[in-house]
Amino acid sequence: MDITTEDKKLSRLTNPGPDDELRGILKGTNFEDYKSPLFLAWQLNSACNLSCLHCCQEAGHSMPDELSKDESLDLCRQIVELDIPYVAISGGEPLLCPHVFDVCKLIRDNNISLKIETNGELIDQQAAEKLASLNLRSVQISLDGATPQGHESLRVAGNWEKVISACKMLVECGVNTEVVFVPTQFNIHEIADAIDMAYSLGAQGFYTGKTMQIGRAAKNWDIICASQEQYEKFFKILKEKETFYDGKLNIYYYPYDIIEELSYRLESPSASLLVLANGKVKLAGPLPFVCGDLRKESLKEVWEKYKQAWKKHEVIDFTRKVITDTRLLAKSNKWIEI
Repeated sequence: MDITTEDKKLSRLTNPGPDDELRGILKGTNFEDYKSPLFLAWQLNSACNLSCLHCCQEAGHSMPDELSKDESLDLCRQIVELDIPYVAISGGEPLLCPHVFDVCKLIRDNNISLKIETNGELIDQQAAEKLASLNLRSVQISLDGATPQGHESLRVAGNWEKVISACKMLVECGVNTEVVFVPTQFNIHEIADAIDMAYSLGAQGFYTGKTMQIGRAAKNWDIICASQEQYEKFFKILKEKETFYDGKLNIYYYPYDIIEELSYRLESPSASLLVLANGKVKLAGPLPFVCGDLRKESLKEVWEKYKQAWKKHEVIDFTRKVITDTRLLAKSNKWIEI
């Protein structure tokens, strides 16, 4: 995942497709009343072919204890049993995972809405056709510039041409293709052209917003952080493009930064789970807290622990400290089990 947090993905549920019914999950307006999460973000693996400056997960090498194929398929069955309506699979780079298509097939065979988030560089014609056969909610491609320089400055070892090719192949195969754009001080000026390019490629959605100051992004913050002036112009352009492309391209942007997000989360935790490649479950991407381990507990048990974790003093106190001291965001991947 890049910019989009769990709730940015959940926002798509406000305009559900044919396979996005909540199926009776809602029992009240408070997340504690839900018998299961509305959304599950799953970092299927940690390996990646790139070394992006902003990577929230600091992906690169495989974890030594990642879930096996059998364990991953068991998690899929639990997702089905809990009737979770929407899953997003990311990495690392999920297409490097040898059992990614087995996982996707089991999820889709049970009519669960599924998005795959990928850097796109491993998508050839064969992969595009396999993705098309899954009838996915969408494939989200990271395209961080209207030029090779804009994209590749952020995505170290990236290849802009491969990403453009991937988008074209997916669209030609009938895959609902979305683009996600991470704004930084060296590519934010390309936002207008990037949206126009996404439309010309046949994308149906364009996602962006303020870059999250966690993981590798926190370490490279002085290099990548856009200025307030740049962001003001950025959001002005987004509003203009949203009006211009109304009915032709869905443009989704989140105007708040991670601190504003956490301030809200203290009062209203999201009805979602973030599953790491080794089966541990985090409270939220910006926080270091792990509330469960799917090797030791069922998904249903972890969901109940998640709901209780938000009431714990250490979570509340740490989150309040983060809100006043953003340097603590650099600890988001130093897990603390609670």
